[in-house]
Amino acid sequence: MKPNILIVDDEMNLARKLEMALRHEYHVISTHQPERALEIFRNGDFDLVISGIQMPKLSGFEILRAVKETHPLIGVILLTGEIPDRAEPTVKIPQRGANDYLLKPVRMRELKVAIQSVLKNQRQYLENKRCFQELVHRAYTDSLTGLSNRHYFESQFKLEFERSERYDRPLSCIILDIDDFKRINHAFGHRMGDQVLNQIGDLLLNSFRSCDLKCRFGGEEFVLLAPEADKEVVITIAEKLRRTISKKSFAFMGTPFRVAGSVGVATCWRKNFKSASDLLHAAEAALMKAKREGKNCVRVYTPLLLQGLRSAGPTPNQV
Repeated sequence: MKPNILIVDDEMNLARKLEMALRHEYHVISTHQPERALEIFRNGDFDLVISGIQMPKLSGFEILRAVKETHPLIGVILLTGEIPDRAEPTVKIPQRGANDYLLKPVRMRELKVAIQSVLKNQRQYLENKRCFQELVHRAYTDSLTGLSNRHYFESQFKLEFERSERYDRPLSCIILDIDDFKRINHAFGHRMGDQVLNQIGDLLLNSFRSCDLKCRFGGEEFVLLAPEADKEVVITIAEKLRRTISKKSFAFMGTPFRVAGSVGVATCWRKNFKSASDLLHAAEAALMKAKREGKNCVRVYTPLLLQGLRSAGPTPNQV
């Protein structure tokens, strides 16, 4: 796809000459009416603007400022008839944000080299930005499920907890653990186990509120953080999660099977927890209770729960 270039110069012959010289390599629109330049620019999708400086009604510097305010990445090359060492404004062109400037009369070879340089820098910037965004995505995303990873979850969890405390709003934490997941790996292999985890990740991403933070916490354990969800709301969310998973059908070489999950829930509201880690620990305690009471169920944290778990001894998974 050819880049789009807008040429603005009050010298009609120059504007037309530049358009004719560049039209074979680029999509070019030219105008010798500077006052129309910004309207044309806003109605187009330009990669580069070439503009004279000293023009009636609208100067090249005004066009430069408007272009950069709209999109800093769009390149601007300014054309001037002033000699640099005799004109302070010209010397300051790069300082005003222009990507390059050329003296009139314009030499086409120099102009084409300048255009290629500006567009190359644009492409390099976009590629660097894409690579950076991909690195950030990888750093915060679980590669198997597409959910947030534990590192990202813990950083966001602290922020959400602080917001909950500051504005006295409920914040709920749900922990899901796939029951007897090792049996799936032993019976069908780790590749099938990975497929199960991947599809559960899809369920979390697509079946619950967009404002909820979904995370693969480790192994077959998932965490869902639900801002603005009080105890009643989060129990409904947790039960929906358990029920959705238990109804999900999987298959290995034509053999259908299902999985189930135990769910622990805890809700922070009105400063009943001192820290985000305390809230997470409470949800884990509720999960342990669900495991002890038959699995494939939802259990909610209560202040007496930790004491009861200590007296009960280790869970079967901890033995």
